[in-house]
Amino acid sequence: MKVLQEQRPVKDWVTEVTLAQQNKIINFLLVAYGGLLLATMAIFFFQGFKAWGFNLDSSLLKWLGGATIGEVAGLLTITLNAVFGQKGKPPSQGKGKVGD
Repeated sequence: MKVLQEQRPVKDWVTEVTLAQQNKIINFLLVAYGGLLLATMAIFFFQGFKAWGFNLDSSLLKWLGGATIGEVAGLLTITLNAVFGQKGKPPSQGKGKVGD
């Protein structure tokens, strides 16, 4: 087995995030979050009007609403901090370039 003389950083192509990549990330995540919210609201709508015999336990609906709010708020906060945070700080602090 041949030993490499020169060590290169692993996945050095992800250390820089361009504006186009930020745009794609945000657009995808906003569409995904919107889909999650739409699905949750549809469940609440069907439950409220008893459409097609739709009936769920009220504790399940409370759990679903709380989980949706927590998930969307948490993921959106992490996403916005990672993509639009201050440059030059490691992502472990929630801001900056990936891999710094």
